[in-house]
Amino acid sequence: MSQYELEYVTRTAQTPLTCRIVSMENSSPHWHYEYEAFFVLRGSVTVHCEATTQRLAAGDIFLFNPSEIHSINQPEPNNLCLMLQFSPDIYSDIYNTRFRFELNTCKNISHEAIGIFQQTMAQIGLLLYEKPNGFPFYVRGRLFDFIGAMFKYLKYQVGQELEQPVDLEDFDRIKLYIKQRFAEDISQTQMCRDLGLSRATLHRQLKKAGASSYKVLVNYYRVEHAKSMLRTTTSAIPYIASESGFASESSFYRVFKELTSVSPSQYRESPQIKPSSLGIQGYLGYSESEAVALLREICAR
Repeated sequence: MSQYELEYVTRTAQTPLTCRIVSMENSSPHWHYEYEAFFVLRGSVTVHCEATTQRLAAGDIFLFNPSEIHSINQPEPNNLCLMLQFSPDIYSDIYNTRFRFELNTCKNISHEAIGIFQQTMAQIGLLLYEKPNGFPFYVRGRLFDFIGAMFKYLKYQVGQELEQPVDLEDFDRIKLYIKQRFAEDISQTQMCRDLGLSRATLHRQLKKAGASSYKVLVNYYRVEHAKSMLRTTTSAIPYIASESGFASESSFYRVFKELTSVSPSQYRESPQIKPSSLGIQGYLGYSESEAVALLREICAR
């Protein structure tokens, strides 16, 4: 995922959505104007959305609503996920308001509904891979099936009942401050003073954005910097740890492994994986044949 606060989602002229198969690493907190349905096909991921942190395993689906700041981590490597992103404008000719849906298959939702969401998402992914004659019409039909199921099976809030969104300007200032100073020994107190924020406001913004603490967000940017140095330099690991803002090599190893599931040495030695050529763009490489087989298996249920 992009590390920018706002992710701009692009769609082709043929379909009213963006669909990708991805093998996730870690994403920084971000948001977009679209709904995003996240379906774990293999392995597991941890999603953070506002005050919610949820571990998703194979078969689970989580929906991020428009303007919700969220991030995703991988607790184990080699996951495979299917993402659908679509604008709420798609139902604007029927409803002149916006809806916030609660889709988290780890919570109380019927097996029937889970099966419908799984099959519909897999069908869309397979249609966009195989591209049969007339596939844009089939994709639109499946997307409307998905939206119809959202209204039928999910809890949702309407219009003024929606919670106030995160103050994106404040959160952007917090992120920029940390990104510019992650290598320093910066404290919450100093940052709050520099930005003119109270500690309560800082805590509230971080929780809504899915970051469990100030330290978690600092460590994210430190590890991202370390990953870049490991890939692009031959510097010794103790030097990289220091340049990334870690007080000791042991803390660097511990935090790095927590966020990437591998040690710094293993990350440096692992091959750099290029995106797959599968029609649905991904973030890391993965087996195209395995992805298609998983989609076909779900569609056949």
